[in-house]
Amino acid sequence: MMQSAPGPETVIDGVKYLYFGGTSYLGLASHPEVIDAGCEAIRKFGVHSATSRSRFGTNPPVLEVERLAAKLFGTEDAFYFGSGYVANHVMVAALASDSDVVLLDEAAHYCVTEAARLAGKPVHTFRHRDPQDLAKLAAQNDRVLVMADGVNPSTGATAPVLEFISALKGQPKAVLLLDDAHGFGVLGKHGRGLLDELNLWPHVNSGPPIDCVELFVCGTLAKALGGFGGVIPGTSEFVTRCRNSSHYFDGASAPASAEAGATAKALEIVMRLPDLRRRLSENIKRVHDGLLKLGVPAPESRAANFGVTIRDAANMRRIYEALKARGIMLPYVGNYSGLPPEGVLRFAIFATHTFDQIDRLLAELGAVL
Repeated sequence: MMQSAPGPETVIDGVKYLYFGGTSYLGLASHPEVIDAGCEAIRKFGVHSATSRSRFGTNPPVLEVERLAAKLFGTEDAFYFGSGYVANHVMVAALASDSDVVLLDEAAHYCVTEAARLAGKPVHTFRHRDPQDLAKLAAQNDRVLVMADGVNPSTGATAPVLEFISALKGQPKAVLLLDDAHGFGVLGKHGRGLLDELNLWPHVNSGPPIDCVELFVCGTLAKALGGFGGVIPGTSEFVTRCRNSSHYFDGASAPASAEAGATAKALEIVMRLPDLRRRLSENIKRVHDGLLKLGVPAPESRAANFGVTIRDAANMRRIYEALKARGIMLPYVGNYSGLPPEGVLRFAIFATHTFDQIDRLLAELGAVL
């Protein structure tokens, strides 16, 4: 049981640990301004608006999240809703009618897999991050909707987007939909995620296709960005389409006031303090460099979350327990979507980790390898 706010030092089961788990990559989940904004919103607007967005449910904090999210992502509008888990469900409702089949990365997160099956179309899986296998499946169909994670939630591996686009060339219709929950706020010049890092952001969510492939993305505000809830940025026309294609806008309660108020403040801080992302990048690099010195293969991506496999499951459980005894919480994850059979030691790096804390992690890890 977590008995404090998540951060570089976190209390779990009554013990304070140096913490490298979870998310909150920019360190905003416990930021005083974010907490104060959430408290103020609940005092002023109640727990939530007690109705759906299509009636009277759009209170000022919810609207402010959408305004600030659109500003962060450089889009005309954004759709904000209660959980990032349903972002793909909303997107599939908007996109699936123009496709004959869904092609799904076999290692995609649960939320991506479940949403794919809601499309009401045949679903076929392709090998994880394998453009050749994707091309083979796509060639057997005319109109395809391809679904994958932008950043794998367990391993940190990024989707080979440019290779996927090449694999889909020549299709009568091809749509590539990425869940970039772990890329938003971390990757890209503007912090807009993997497609921003690849200079593809102008093509996203009803932008012009690239090589006849349409690019779409959704994600969450609950990982790097320090708030809570799902987000779909895009043109006003596309955001309206997302709101109208499923019944989430008119059937679900609006996001709670406290989470909306806190999320709006977190977005404001991200844009006000770009140094947070710089510090996060420096911390990620320091961990990567330290792992390489220990002979542990560091991931290729610059994601704040990544998994490392060190021999077998029994060895990684041993390392996890040894580090825990030394006051460091580095989770061993043995069963989750997208994992190899032996599992991984999953690292989560925060902007608020100090170099001393990172160096301690690396030193203690080296001692127990």
